[in-house]
Amino acid sequence: MQKQVIDDPDLLRLMLDNSKSVPDIYKTTNYWETGKDVFITELITAGLKNFRRRRNSRLSGFGATDLSPEWMIDFRYYAPIFSNRMINKFPFRLTLLNQFNPLFKKMIKLCPPYYRYIKNTPYLTAKREGKKAGARSVDAFGASVVGNPEDIITANGRVYTTSILYYYLRYAYCCRFIDFDKINILVELGSGCGKQVEVIKKLHPHISFLIFEIPPQLYVCEQYLTALFPESVVSYRQTRDMTVPTIEKGKIYIFGNWKFPLIENIHVDLFWNAASFQEMEPEVVSNYLKFVNTQSKYSYLFEKMDGKELASENQGRGVLYKTTIKNYIDYLSDFRLVDLSAPVTPERKLMANPFTGKRRKTTKQSEYPSVGIQKAISTSNYRDSFWIHA
Repeated sequence: MQKQVIDDPDLLRLMLDNSKSVPDIYKTTNYWETGKDVFITELITAGLKNFRRRRNSRLSGFGATDLSPEWMIDFRYYAPIFSNRMINKFPFRLTLLNQFNPLFKKMIKLCPPYYRYIKNTPYLTAKREGKKAGARSVDAFGASVVGNPEDIITANGRVYTTSILYYYLRYAYCCRFIDFDKINILVELGSGCGKQVEVIKKLHPHISFLIFEIPPQLYVCEQYLTALFPESVVSYRQTRDMTVPTIEKGKIYIFGNWKFPLIENIHVDLFWNAASFQEMEPEVVSNYLKFVNTQSKYSYLFEKMDGKELASENQGRGVLYKTTIKNYIDYLSDFRLVDLSAPVTPERKLMANPFTGKRRKTTKQSEYPSVGIQKAISTSNYRDSFWIHA
């Protein structure tokens, strides 16, 4: 029988009630406030049963679902003849190519070796990149199937999902700069459902994690991680009244985002934020990073460096003001940006240019002055970045 994540509606209500009385700077920003009621209703009515294979779900917005990816059967990505300089000049080419996908979906299974290769490409990519970075091998852990994910990859006797391999690749990127065996306290702001913690915890069980998140994402994160590591999770019910926490080795502490000032009394080895700051306005990001700037030795940011889309009258969801790489440089004034790279994804394509198949490009901080850093990245691209306290 498929193991499920347990529902705890009382905990959800407690988190939501507590979040109402926090200072304005810690309240949910416009990006997630829009549609929040729909999200809460989904959690109350549908719960977390089979949430990882749930379609048209608000949970997909923060990486909680694991649906079979479209790219496995997409002509736009896997037929180089349709991805060249000449063809790419034709209008509507992507729409036209997409019409071939239903047929290809049926045909690909007629060639089992090729189908297995395509299916296992994310695993092969993760294994290759992990080895290059000196990271612990992807073979050293497997993904949890709690919550019944739809997208399952079986390789070398272990189970993975495409989603979990994204998180492994972010970990592997950081292994280029630090030794996780020497990391004792990791602070993550914007943990989503907790998959990044899942990866690093399984590979480096000695690390203590301090997780800060807004509800109801915080609720999903606690329930998921509790299902995986029941002896390690320190519940929000315990942390909500903490002032100066005593950090135990290997524990996972679940905090509301408004408790972030607690790190002012903690020596943080690594601060982590992936695709979360971009959903906040600059003054909100500045408030968080003023603590990171003094307390953390290393920082990893994965963000849309030119800023997230702005909210409009027709489309309420979005940020009110963009947070860009210039803001991160200003707010992390005591840090040195040592690397800014286009991320490698499990599909073996750069997110920066999925149609050309060009290799990963890396931009070093020394290659440009800080004032001109915005020109060093392409518009509308996500970037891995690693920062070391000066």
